[in-house]
Amino acid sequence: MKKIVKFMMLVSAITAALGIARPFTAHAAGELAINISEDIMRLDVGGTGVCTVDYRGLPQGFNDIAAISSDNGIATAALVDFGNGQAHLAIAGNGIGTATVSVYSISNAAIVDYIVAQSGMAADGEIINKIDGQTLTAIYNDKIVNYSSILNGRNGAQLAITGLVLEREKGLDCLKISGELLANDAKLPGMTVFYADFYDAAGGLIKRQAVYARDPQANTHLELKWYVPEGCARVEAAD
Repeated sequence: MKKIVKFMMLVSAITAALGIARPFTAHAAGELAINISEDIMRLDVGGTGVCTVDYRGLPQGFNDIAAISSDNGIATAALVDFGNGQAHLAIAGNGIGTATVSVYSISNAAIVDYIVAQSGMAADGEIINKIDGQTLTAIYNDKIVNYSSILNGRNGAQLAITGLVLEREKGLDCLKISGELLANDAKLPGMTVFYADFYDAAGGLIKRQAVYARDPQANTHLELKWYVPEGCARVEAAD
């Protein structure tokens, strides 16, 4: 309850600060329609964004519209009336991912408009890397890739990840991992092998890749390179 009250107070503050609503395309008189001023809203996790909703075509006015998110764990939405057939739609980013927010007529759900909320996602061309416990996350474009921060390779080889870079190479997404070698291959000294499984958004295995890397000569620092297949949404280290 406290979180809801705090969010609504934030909505009120942002609404007051806006002052001027974004202009809309003119609608035909009497047209039954709801129109959201933006198609996509990018949010920081814990952040809030506001856009404008035009409901002037609805005879019952503001009392006949409601907002709902496809995933409250990613984004939640609230409406505040602005008067003159317009309202402010405030969307809060709750977690990493993409959710669809719908504003619809309560009396006729077929009258609806949508906005895509991207919470914690990277802008085009940007890469966000995070390490949380033993999970390393790379966020780029519309993808989220999770990777274990400890790699267990063949014959006891083990690598602790210290860095990750995701780049475009040869027209493909290339995941470059650096780390500290904790243990060598017990059977083949001088050569370590690490595996990774690549999954699609539905959890299906796309492919498994193996990377062969020579053990470092002067220190324990090691670099690996994976090519991320098209449609990949999750990467997991595999023994």
